[in-house]
Amino acid sequence: MEMEDFRSGKKSLELACYIAGAGAFGVFLRWLQLQLAFNELGLPDPSAFHIGLILYVVAAALVFLFFIKRYENQHLYLPDAFPAAFSNTGRLYLAARIVAGLLLCAGGALLFMQVDTDRNSADYHLIAILAVLSGICYLLWMTAANRDPQLNIWILCVLSFIPMLFLAAWMVICYKVNTINSVIWSYGPEMVAVGASMFAFFRLGGYVFGRPKWKRTFFSCMLASMLCITCLAGERYLGMQIIFIGLAASLLYCCWVMVKNLQKGEAPKRTKKSTGGFESLT
Repeated sequence: MEMEDFRSGKKSLELACYIAGAGAFGVFLRWLQLQLAFNELGLPDPSAFHIGLILYVVAAALVFLFFIKRYENQHLYLPDAFPAAFSNTGRLYLAARIVAGLLLCAGGALLFMQVDTDRNSADYHLIAILAVLSGICYLLWMTAANRDPQLNIWILCVLSFIPMLFLAAWMVICYKVNTINSVIWSYGPEMVAVGASMFAFFRLGGYVFGRPKWKRTFFSCMLASMLCITCLAGERYLGMQIIFIGLAASLLYCCWVMVKNLQKGEAPKRTKKSTGGFESLT
């Protein structure tokens, strides 16, 4: 059993290093793009860095797909049951999920204090409040995986929904704030990262809404975490930067936990589970 724990820990560390490394190199490419592919007026010049950043994200996504395929070839799968898939007991895991949740809360609190003089302060205040709530919900959601969720299925559904609501609101507000901004490259990466994170939390929510799909969940969490790290090269409020770090840490932690909980053998046939809501999750 100790050897199995060591191997799963090694796989988790390997995957986490690849995701973090991909995000770090993405930060470097995004920084180069901002430094070399824009003129003094802040307008984009014709540059290979624009297409290069896109190609890099595509290449990283292919690498993440390779990891999933490798797990399949090793006859590994993630259980459909929420507790079995996201069990994260132990002091180290407790500390990790607390840090991830608190980063979201801290970023939201700081953003709330920073935007009083911004003309879009009401919109940013909404993002800040939802970020704090999402941090709390994420912490409770991950903690609930160590207990029997059947007695609190509706609470788990709400905890899963809040981060999706937060990220959906952020996307809408980001587009609203940049309505008159013709430079899509100035806010486009942020919208892509937020959208990818929303889809990742949507897939995570499938484990309590009765539609678990482990390969899609793995991929979306890996890609979204990498994109959130990449976005740190842009200019925005410090609170929003910390929120991005919190999102990246939260999704990276989910990847770590899922790898730890991979099981050997053939995945059992999925049976339809009635949860009372979101029955058509795909």
